[in-house]
Amino acid sequence: MINKTKKILAVTFFALILFQFCTAIISAETTAPVQSDIDKLIEVMNRTGGIPVTITTNVATNWSQYITSLLISSLMLFWIFGAMLHTGTKSLLTKTYFRILKRKTGRHFLFIKHTSQDLFSASMIDQTTMTKVAEAMNEFKGKPFDLILHTPGGEVFSSMYISRMLKQYPGQIRTIIPMYSMSGGTLLALSTNELVMASSACLGPVDPQLGTLFKFGSAKSWDRILKFKGKKAEDSSISLAYTGKQYTKSIHDHLMNIVDFGLAPEKKKEFVKFITCGDVEHAFALTPLELTKFGFKIRKLQNKKFVEKMISFISKVGSEGVTYV
Repeated sequence: MINKTKKILAVTFFALILFQFCTAIISAETTAPVQSDIDKLIEVMNRTGGIPVTITTNVATNWSQYITSLLISSLMLFWIFGAMLHTGTKSLLTKTYFRILKRKTGRHFLFIKHTSQDLFSASMIDQTTMTKVAEAMNEFKGKPFDLILHTPGGEVFSSMYISRMLKQYPGQIRTIIPMYSMSGGTLLALSTNELVMASSACLGPVDPQLGTLFKFGSAKSWDRILKFKGKKAEDSSISLAYTGKQYTKSIHDHLMNIVDFGLAPEKKKEFVKFITCGDVEHAFALTPLELTKFGFKIRKLQNKKFVEKMISFISKVGSEGVTYV
């Protein structure tokens, strides 16, 4: 499975190669129409009393250029389709592994993996993730499942929507985190019934990050900028600071409604404020040790073979996005 950007690049690349291939063929066959047009011109000139003209054309096909273009095109096509086949094979192996686990454990599996980085975008929680998760949960039909997360986060709307779906699911959901599930991924993890984490794994703060291609930062930083600049603040800074406050309030209130895990009310308030206020960096690691300070009961992921397998899936190309069985 490859993401949308890679598909667009592959199709564009294929179109360019096809164009080059067709151009090479046409260049080898353009002499007949040219010769025909010249013959017609000579005929008209002779018929109307023009000066008789005799023209001889010599045409030679550049076969070396033609073969070189064909060879390059073929190699590029093999490379593109080879990469797609390799990715598809890895995704199939991932799904096969989860099918075997499902037969052994009797539980469904939902694996969300975001590692791909492109020139202008990155794989993350978005509306595609949202629809795939909805498909998976419809297929699970209320039965217990394990949610395996490896994601840096993503869109606020999509993350909160998936969070609500998870919270409203009638069956038990156990979240497994082999490495990390940050930002929007933390929001998903906190919407489930149980957390199982590797000793070095972590969650992260969920304070909203927003901006443009050239100006980007946390909601807290935009608020500070607005206070610092005062009347000299640009319209975009004012807008981002205001939107950041709205997002922060929405996420804070949402977490107060969904977080359970048996936390005492005061600890719950303290935890939700800590991860939404923006006083710590967005990359702050909420390890199992940090989470236990707030009263969370974290189960340690002790199956070494399972951890190794998950890290293998995470580190290699394939199974990008959402996989479920």
